[in-house]
Amino acid sequence: MPTKNWLAAVCAAVLLFVGFVAISRAYVVHRAAGLIADTQSLDRAPDPTAAALAFTKKYRKYLAETTCDGNLCQFRFVFSNRVLSVPRLAKRAEIEVIVSVFHERLDAVMTGLTSNVFKENSPVVHVTESFCNDRTDIPCTDFAINPHGRDVQPTWNGDIFIGQLATENQKQAAWAFNVDCLIAYKGCRDISELNPQIWKCTNPDRVSSKVRSTADSMAETAQPLPN
Repeated sequence: MPTKNWLAAVCAAVLLFVGFVAISRAYVVHRAAGLIADTQSLDRAPDPTAAALAFTKKYRKYLAETTCDGNLCQFRFVFSNRVLSVPRLAKRAEIEVIVSVFHERLDAVMTGLTSNVFKENSPVVHVTESFCNDRTDIPCTDFAINPHGRDVQPTWNGDIFIGQLATENQKQAAWAFNVDCLIAYKGCRDISELNPQIWKCTNPDRVSSKVRSTADSMAETAQPLPN
């Protein structure tokens, strides 16, 4: 009887652990996907500034810092996979969002996804969208990525800059963060895993951009994109 009770306790413990892991993974992916989707949707709102302020209230749980200097205020949010990383079920990863309001108007939103936070040269991808639709002194159709071209470096640090009037396809590619990096046991290795729609790993220490950008030179534009 004691043996049966012991086996039953072990089975119950295993089932509880498996359930905890499954629920925690689902929670992290759901919250990360929702956070990114809400950030991405700001430029589709009739009033992006009002939408941004609503965003700051919705995600105040993750508000890490608020700074104001003159006419510029920035709200910094951090969402992490702590529920998985603390029990070492996944490498520490986090999403950072910075909402910048200038002269009481939404100016820019930066969203970054970092994997293996405590690793040297932790792989990270930042997407910055400029809300410049009402400006006439600068173009608002930019879609620039770095690194760009074939077989380039670094593989651990990627930046994507988009204007509010960039094409929908460009925006979809820019925001295509791989949220599975937050639940991967070993994390994600490079920017091609953090955003596989923008970069492709072509060598252990090289990536190639999979899309054209306004940062491309004429020579790069003439080169075929990787499959």
